[in-house]
Amino acid sequence: MKSLIRIIKKGNIIIPAGILSLLPFFIQAQDSITLDYCYQQVQKTYPLNRQADLLQQSSDLRTRNLNKNYLPQFNVNGSASWQNEVTEVVIPLPANLPELQGPAIPKDQYKLTLDINESIYDGNVTSYQKKLEKFNLHIDKKNVDASLYLLKDQVNQFYLSILLTQQNITLLQETRKQLDAKLAEVQSAVNNGAMLKMNADLIRAEIIKLEQNIYELSMDRMASIGMLSELISAPLNENSAFKSPVINLPVISYENSRIEFELFNIQRDRISLMKNMVTTKWNPKLWAFGQLGLGIPGYNFLSTDLAPMAMVGARVTWNPWNWNGNKNEKKMYDIQGEIIKNQQESFDKNLRITTRRNMTDITKLTDLLLKDQELVELRAGITKTVSAQLTNGVITSSDYILRVNDETNARMGLEIHKVQLVKAKLSYLYNLGKL
Repeated sequence: MKSLIRIIKKGNIIIPAGILSLLPFFIQAQDSITLDYCYQQVQKTYPLNRQADLLQQSSDLRTRNLNKNYLPQFNVNGSASWQNEVTEVVIPLPANLPELQGPAIPKDQYKLTLDINESIYDGNVTSYQKKLEKFNLHIDKKNVDASLYLLKDQVNQFYLSILLTQQNITLLQETRKQLDAKLAEVQSAVNNGAMLKMNADLIRAEIIKLEQNIYELSMDRMASIGMLSELISAPLNENSAFKSPVINLPVISYENSRIEFELFNIQRDRISLMKNMVTTKWNPKLWAFGQLGLGIPGYNFLSTDLAPMAMVGARVTWNPWNWNGNKNEKKMYDIQGEIIKNQQESFDKNLRITTRRNMTDITKLTDLLLKDQELVELRAGITKTVSAQLTNGVITSSDYILRVNDETNARMGLEIHKVQLVKAKLSYLYNLGKL
């Protein structure tokens, strides 16, 4: 028999090699697995799913810190210093009188103060920072959602690989049953001297080749089950039957619902916010401040005694001109917005091209399945005819095996196209963000 594995690998479904255990006579279905179950499981159990909560907790902490910008800020400051020269107060008098020397100012000074600063108006900086934090959190969560959505494509690959090998193992087992029955018939004729022993040996050799193909497909199926099980973090029974999904497509039309496309819009809104935030650099800032403490000397630097210190006041700053720095920064954000817009348009353009290919594949495979069904019926009729001819000794086992292989290949081609059609529909929905 010509290699049946080679036919399977001509399709778009790539069958991975070896894991799980051999299925000697295929599936005794104890439970059924659906594609939707795998989707739900991977979204629920994949480690990345927990990241959304962590991002929320981190953002809440940053927002709390931003709220503290409005609270008084306390600083304890202390200093001790010595200087080689201090201010001297000398009062000049008439020549007949000596100069009057003021009190000596100590060259060593000591201060311990509590400084208090509170923002009264920060030019809306904190308000914009809190808005920006919300945008950042939204973007981070959307990135997590986009990464989780990509897992569905991996699920599709493993699931369809399992589905294809599952269906083709069944076909090969049916072919083997057919050859087993024919071998019994031919062996009886050999025993009666009506046929040469070579006819029986040819069928036995073909059965051995079939067993090899079944083993290879079984190992491929086991590998895919093992990888799918690891991906969705759920045990999968090797005797489970994986159901082929029924996909009813709506009227085929282009509508981009991908999370990545939405993410571009959020990023552009974030850039707009950051552009508006530049204005806060022009706004005046107003602080209230106070100071309590002890010093030698205190505010009266002519005193040499330990003295209490207390001061309250307000301070305002305003920078109305920074040599067009703010204007240039706004232009920079405009450019960043255009870059994101171009990336969004490129993403949408590539997606349109991909979905157009998906639509073509769906139409092509739908038409091919009609021809496949017709071909299978013709091959089955030919096999039935040559089976009778072999029984009557008109042809040899070699001719019969060739026709059986033709029928088997036709049936496997039908199954490949069925799975490829499912894959094309899933790819279409996946690419548009509708899975």
